[in-house]
Amino acid sequence: MKRSLIFLNLIFFVGLGKLYAQDTLELATAVQIGLDNNFNIKIAEGQQKILENDNTLGNAGFLPTLDLSAAQRYTLENTTQQFISGDQQNRDGAKSNNFSAGGAFNWVLFDGSTMFHTKNKLEELEKMGMAYSESVVQNIVALIAKEFYTVALEQIRLGLLEENIGLSEDRMEIAKNKYEYGKSSKMEYLQAQVDLNRDKSNYMIQQENLSAAKTALNELMGREVTRDFYAVFDPELNTGLQYEELRSAMEANNPELMASQFEMNASRLVQKELFGERIPEIGVNVGYNYAKSEAQAGFLLSRQSSGITYGVSAVWNIFDGFNLNRRIQNAKVLSENLELNYEATRLSLERELYSIFINYQNNIQLRTMEEVNREVAREGNEIAIERYRVGNSSPLELREAQIALLEANLRFMNAAYSIKTGEIDLLMLAGLLMR
Repeated sequence: MKRSLIFLNLIFFVGLGKLYAQDTLELATAVQIGLDNNFNIKIAEGQQKILENDNTLGNAGFLPTLDLSAAQRYTLENTTQQFISGDQQNRDGAKSNNFSAGGAFNWVLFDGSTMFHTKNKLEELEKMGMAYSESVVQNIVALIAKEFYTVALEQIRLGLLEENIGLSEDRMEIAKNKYEYGKSSKMEYLQAQVDLNRDKSNYMIQQENLSAAKTALNELMGREVTRDFYAVFDPELNTGLQYEELRSAMEANNPELMASQFEMNASRLVQKELFGERIPEIGVNVGYNYAKSEAQAGFLLSRQSSGITYGVSAVWNIFDGFNLNRRIQNAKVLSENLELNYEATRLSLERELYSIFINYQNNIQLRTMEEVNREVAREGNEIAIERYRVGNSSPLELREAQIALLEANLRFMNAAYSIKTGEIDLLMLAGLLMR
């Protein structure tokens, strides 16, 4: 009976690490490994880096451009030249070479404020990339946390099934003694053996479930999937989350919603960029050119020139086949669509938050109820064992009490697990998971 009580008083998230020889793993460690190794996080960080690199003054059009060029050309040709005087000159294999070099400096001083709107757009896109990256990180962290607690739940289930085997062994021992003393039939003893073997089979299946959960967690952490470990988990359950507080936090902090907002802001700035094309563009330019040529045939044996060019340029597109109007209209439609997408995203997230919160509250109540049921089932199992020992109950009654205890413990653990995963999802949607 002492052995049968080892696991009956387990509560969810009480560590059993001392019972296991493999490496231990805590949630904070699992999350950090995932942040360092997860491929989706690395991809999101790379995409964010691209947007950061694009957000420069040069990409927005504020800075001048400077181009340098040089060319060297050689010619080998046969020439025949007839002059007005009647003289003729023939040259075979005449060589000539031409060298040129130059530099051009161009700076757009005014482009209808397009460059300012472009810079603001690039900043919004960078913020969008940061929000998107944060969304990926929070989703991966949430997945790691939930898979971590899945491993924890499977560990506890394995322990409960192991305890159930102990109860079945106690029952078989009692049935064996009763059979040997002639107080029961052999059939009763054989049935106890069958039930024990069934419990051992369930235990082996649960070992597979635990192994699969560990493999999934290892994959999320980006490490060797076959690595074994024992999850050491936090016994606390947060049952005090409030919907209105979560909803307000979601509207202010949810990275998916923020990314949608920044994308919408960037689309509005695209319209302003295009309106800038209706205004003349004014710039300055400075150039330097150098050229030298030599020839063995012709009027000039050599020529050399160099000089500076400078000036002011103005460009004004008066008519482009209404293409600018078309682009402005398309940008306006895109902006309107992104506004609709933002509202749709907000409403979808709010629906998801409310749905998860209702389940979260229900599981809190369910866990309280199952805690009572678990104690009742434990007491009922103890009574059934004693009644069976003295011959006042049937094997079926004992087996039913045993199964009722196992199911009550599993329901209690499942409710606690659902509370924990619900908490993770709620904090993720509220943008508070990493805070």
